[in-house]
Amino acid sequence: MTIGAFDGVHRGHQALIGRVVNRARASNRLAGLITFHPHPAAVLAPERAPRYLTTPGEKVALLEGLGIDLVVLLPFDRELAATSARDFMERITTRLRLSELWIGADFALGRDREGDVPRLRLLGEELGYAVYVFRPVLDDGAAISSSRIRALLRDGDVEQAAQLLGRYPRISGQVVAGAARGRDLGIPTANLEVRPERAVPANGVYAVYAVLGRQRYPGVANVGVRPSFDNGERTVETHIFDFDRDIYGCDLVVEFVARLRDERRFGDIDELIAQIEEDVAMARSLLDNPASEPVEEDREGCRYRYREIEHTADRALWVRGEELTDLFIGAARGMYKVMDLEIEGEIAAEWRDISLDAPDLEILLVDWLNELLYIGEVENLLLVDFRIESLAGSSLVARVGGIPAEEPVRDIKAATFHDLEVVHEEGGWSTVVTFDV
Repeated sequence: MTIGAFDGVHRGHQALIGRVVNRARASNRLAGLITFHPHPAAVLAPERAPRYLTTPGEKVALLEGLGIDLVVLLPFDRELAATSARDFMERITTRLRLSELWIGADFALGRDREGDVPRLRLLGEELGYAVYVFRPVLDDGAAISSSRIRALLRDGDVEQAAQLLGRYPRISGQVVAGAARGRDLGIPTANLEVRPERAVPANGVYAVYAVLGRQRYPGVANVGVRPSFDNGERTVETHIFDFDRDIYGCDLVVEFVARLRDERRFGDIDELIAQIEEDVAMARSLLDNPASEPVEEDREGCRYRYREIEHTADRALWVRGEELTDLFIGAARGMYKVMDLEIEGEIAAEWRDISLDAPDLEILLVDWLNELLYIGEVENLLLVDFRIESLAGSSLVARVGGIPAEEPVRDIKAATFHDLEVVHEEGGWSTVVTFDV
């Protein structure tokens, strides 16, 4: 087993984890990893909290891809920070039957970081595990670290960051409506909603790949405040080459390949368009790699979509799903979006079973959403994962997972039947749900 924050799962992390996996396979044991969220610094020194290279969900997916058999994601709070090294290691050895602990030379855990390498070795002799120290992986003479990668992103050096990560640096989020200026200029863009705690490259223009499901498209992205227009909020806008699908409400990943230039103000629209055309041409030349082009049509990344629509008194949500299960999941996630609760990338810690029967689909949908609200309010649980196991006729069986909420989950009173109709149309299902607030 190894323990750490593992933000970014960079090449140094990958080498350590590879050693743990190889040792486990050679000794007929399981390979395990304990990690934390939020980052310990966000709890112990919020003013120094780092921007995240990965969400918890992205991190777990990367770890699983490295062959880890068991990933334990612990909520980091002041109670955990106050736990002694002995108590923490006793818990691990009792519950997980720890045999070998692999850590870096500067690793420490427990209250006041008392559990350094010598202390953990002494505890290991008593509790029955061995400690192995893994040397850091170097690049250009310096250790690969998450903080080093964050510094590179702050400078816009995405190519060097990719060298340390072992993959392109990426950010993910939902495509949201913007001012539509790009479309008016004949260069439409997908505006990505990015969580504020994410590490985003420096303002500028980048050659990128846009990933929708398993399909990758070349493109060019602008990170910044649009100085030629309104110097507004910082955004990530991506123009995907030769692409004309409506992906509002879809989840999109943007991979940063190379920085093309700084963001700057232009004297007029013609000058801006001319520069964008140069950016596009340069990005095309950098990304012209047939091996990286998409090879299959895949809509997995956009099985459901949702967006809030105007309503005179209450709040209303438009939802569309390829399948009926997609519609129900999209409605659940969209409801949380209406409540301004961020759940993307979170990993469930507690699970609840739901079984519902109703006379028709409209009543079933309202019962589903109100059951989620009830669980959130009564159990103070922020639901982040929705898994519908069966949806036949107007009966539903599902498992929903959540995390303890920091404050009561109750910005919406209930889902209502106002003008509600679940419509089956070409290409999927759609509805508009009105919420009483």
